Amino acid sequence: MAFLAALWVLFSARISAAQDESRRYIDEGLQMELADRFFDDGDFEGAAREYKRFLFFFPRSLRADESRIKIARSYFRGQKWEEALAACDHLIQKEPPPSIKAEAFFLRGDVLAVKRQYPEARESFRKARESSPGSAIAEEAQFQIARTYLREERYKEAAGEFRKVEPGSRLHARSEALARGLDRISEVPRKSPAAAGMMSAVLPGAGQAYCGEYGRAAVAFLLNGVFIWGMVESFRHGNDAVGGILAVFEAGWYSANILNAVNSAEKYNRRQTREYLEGLEKGSGFSLAPSLQGRTPVIAWRYVF
Repeated sequence: MAFLAALWVLFSARISAAQDESRRYIDEGLQMELADRFFDDGDFEGAAREYKRFLFFFPRSLRADESRIKIARSYFRGQKWEEALAACDHLIQKEPPPSIKAEAFFLRGDVLAVKRQYPEARESFRKARESSPGSAIAEEAQFQIARTYLREERYKEAAGEFRKVEPGSRLHARSEALARGLDRISEVPRKSPAAAGMMSAVLPGAGQAYCGEYGRAAVAFLLNGVFIWGMVESFRHGNDAVGGILAVFEAGWYSANILNAVNSAEKYNRRQTREYLEGLEKGSGFSLAPSLQGRTPVIAWRYVF
């Protein structure tokens, strides 16, 4: 009898627990917390799904716009560029508060910059700046406008945009440093591609040596020298057929030698410019690479002592 009583108590407890479970529900805070947990764990696809679930369950919530911008952030962090753009456009059409609207435009500009659609990115950054004037995101948007010109190697325009950062901004000093550095970019050592080509036309390998590529210069000199010597000796000994074949090969090597010298000069110029910009970046304290840290794309900087 005692056994049956114990069994009944256990059975009743389980029924009570099941009834309590059936009455349990998810509120706004719990659903948003769940979505944020996915985001923090790096499951951006799962986060986007849970933020969308929030909108499904709580479409009239005061946190609906927050959920929409977090959907866009999740797609951005997951590198789903088209989905991120669509999420930003959808949010902007909802006419959210200025701060969220500015972030949506900023995020949209970041996506377009990643896609190398720089004119479109600049337009989005300008709208971010206009949506929330005087805010931190407006300052960062102005910096990003300058940065798109820098990516396009339009250094004069980039310097001008860096100088538009307001004097009271925390980014002002560093933007000025970048602008001053870009003003001096013409002082970066360069090699003339035309001069390099002409030098190698006169003496194979000379153009490569002019650009500091001594290994390529030696190869070009020896290769062309051997073919020219073989061609001359073949004709001198009456081997016109062999001489003709060597002449055809030498014409190819000779042309390639000139083209390689021109390419060496262009490569030298690109390398010098890149190194100058990297040094400028370090000196200004800014990182010009996109930062995907945290929940909002930001401009990263570091202090240099």
